[in-house]
Amino acid sequence: MEEKKREALELLKIHFGFPDFRAGQDKAISSVLSGRDTLVIMPTGGGKSLCYQLPSLVLDGVTVVVSPLIALMKDQVDSLVARGIPAASINSSLAPMESARILEAAGRGGIKLLYVAPERFYNADFIAAMARIRVGLFAVDEAHCISEWGHDFRPSYTRLAKAVKMLGRPPVIALTATATPEVRDDIVRQLNLSGHVSVINGFSRPNLHFAVMEERDSVKTVKIADIIRRFEQSSGIVYAGTRAKAEEILKELQSRNISAKAYHAGMAAEDRRQVQDSFMLGKTDVIVATNAFGLGIDKKDIRFVIHHDMPGTIEAYYQEAGRAGRDGKPSFCIMFFHPRDRYLREFFIKGDNPPPKMVLDLYQYLLSYGTDKVMATYSELKSALSSDAPEMAVGTSLKILESAGLIGRSREKNGSGYLKLFKKAGPIIESLPKRSAKQVEVLEKLENYAKNLLYEGLEFNSEDTAAALGIKRDSLMRSIKKLSDLGLAEYRPPFKGTEIEIRKRIGRSEVEIDFKVLNEKARSAYAKLDKMEEYVYETVCRQKFILDYFGDSSAAECGKCDNCVNGREKKLLSFSREASARAYDSDVHKPRPAKDLTVDIEASTKIGFSTKLPQLETYELMSRGLSLSGLAAVRGLDEETIVDHTVYLIKNKKKVDIDNYVEKSKQKRIREAVMKSGKSNIVKLKEELGECVDQVEIKIVLADIA
Repeated sequence: MEEKKREALELLKIHFGFPDFRAGQDKAISSVLSGRDTLVIMPTGGGKSLCYQLPSLVLDGVTVVVSPLIALMKDQVDSLVARGIPAASINSSLAPMESARILEAAGRGGIKLLYVAPERFYNADFIAAMARIRVGLFAVDEAHCISEWGHDFRPSYTRLAKAVKMLGRPPVIALTATATPEVRDDIVRQLNLSGHVSVINGFSRPNLHFAVMEERDSVKTVKIADIIRRFEQSSGIVYAGTRAKAEEILKELQSRNISAKAYHAGMAAEDRRQVQDSFMLGKTDVIVATNAFGLGIDKKDIRFVIHHDMPGTIEAYYQEAGRAGRDGKPSFCIMFFHPRDRYLREFFIKGDNPPPKMVLDLYQYLLSYGTDKVMATYSELKSALSSDAPEMAVGTSLKILESAGLIGRSREKNGSGYLKLFKKAGPIIESLPKRSAKQVEVLEKLENYAKNLLYEGLEFNSEDTAAALGIKRDSLMRSIKKLSDLGLAEYRPPFKGTEIEIRKRIGRSEVEIDFKVLNEKARSAYAKLDKMEEYVYETVCRQKFILDYFGDSSAAECGKCDNCVNGREKKLLSFSREASARAYDSDVHKPRPAKDLTVDIEASTKIGFSTKLPQLETYELMSRGLSLSGLAAVRGLDEETIVDHTVYLIKNKKKVDIDNYVEKSKQKRIREAVMKSGKSNIVKLKEELGECVDQVEIKIVLADIA
């Protein structure tokens, strides 16, 4: 064991450039190297990935890493390869021959880390191929996805325990940044972690400044734009509750010449990739996104994360907010809120928790097709049911039926079209006009990518294929359309719905679904929403509130959030707790009217600061008695910016001792000049006062007079 540890430390220096482990990594890596199952809870940016990446270089065999997103896998693999570590990923964008090549390389020891999506373990051929490979470690990233009590449940994760068994039961390491004690227990149970070691490294992010701003929805976007302008071209993320709201915010930011782009699930995969790359490379300052953005984003210098709407859970909020400040520098997490935000969250809860009747009605409707394969859209299925639940509840109902083994849903085939060339690429290229260079490039790349399948006919996903070929989707589709128009190819666009396979036909009364558990899940969702709302109105330290929620025994006041800085007196006078006791399928799930939330709004408007912005960083340093140039040096800002901060602080009634910046005799002369002339123009006052004072001193005194 000691020899393995020494080897790991040496490899840490060689491949990662670190002299020693960070907090928690030593214990986690030692556990893995000793062959024990391990549960790792570390804050975002805490170095979770190293806990399996480094042991993979010491252990025999390949380390299988289960990861939920292709983009996340790609970033990790690219980073490892750049460090000289043999790594690869298998995902739906790869041609079958490429996947086979990677598996062959893993089998002969040419790959140490193999990243796969959890859906891969539905594929019998993949499992059979993996069973022939020696797996030294099975790593489950974003492990909270396995728990129905978590904020990002993914049914595909529930098959991982079986997958581990099929692979010979190698040691398992499960990792996440956000997990309540309840979710941690569920991870351990679902993955069958035996005699495991828990490494819980705390959730505290001392460099993050949390704040809440209560605003009407009609002015939130304008306020967000104003805040972003203060960050002076820093990188940041703005989260919106819906795609439409993300686009609306984007227009407002762009109208103010802020470098911003949108990111949401309604965009093509290639467009999302380009937006992400632009942000990662620093070409775009701000991403306006739904919660579809951020998982696996390893950008260290994100200075702010702003939420336009209140998230549905503390877990989701802390994970998203935690994307700020991974470099350890001061960063800001600002949430805008209005009581009506709850309406949107309750809509999503309804979509995630359909009533039992809807689930059973949907199953009966699918059986009525009389065939084992059903092709339908969510809209079609919803229109056939009598439930008033949102359309997204159809998808959740299908997940429930799938988990019960009653149906199956296509995965890699879903969203695929069909493509077949009638001639070899060579003759086609020869027949094309000389100016068809792009057409030729696309054909050559397609043939190299798909080989003979191109002429036999293959399932074809335009977005994934374009990404794999390294070309734009529009270019690919233009070329395919032209070939089709010339009669040289057959192309059938993808079906825009879901392919459902009936796996078991039984009567309604025979369906074995534990609706009591689903009932409890719905209650839990409303309780989590109540807790999120409680955070909004809380008067104690915000970060301590979050850490207490996660059961972090080391929780202490941060001294940086709006509550800590302002010591504000806004109080929650009454707050309904009805939601946590609501019946699963009763009418009381309807959103509560805003008047049920009675808040001392008058007190909140008296607050000098609604959030902890860069000016407050300067304010904290003023108690040291530093000069303006001294403050600028410590903050790493120019003196003009520090002057602006000082004026802002004075105008907002913060206790700033201007004697530190303007001599009393000069203050007196400036005040007398203002009283005498009634002027407040800095330039004219400077002309009147002459060389005895400068414009900065006039600016500060004018702020104090105001």
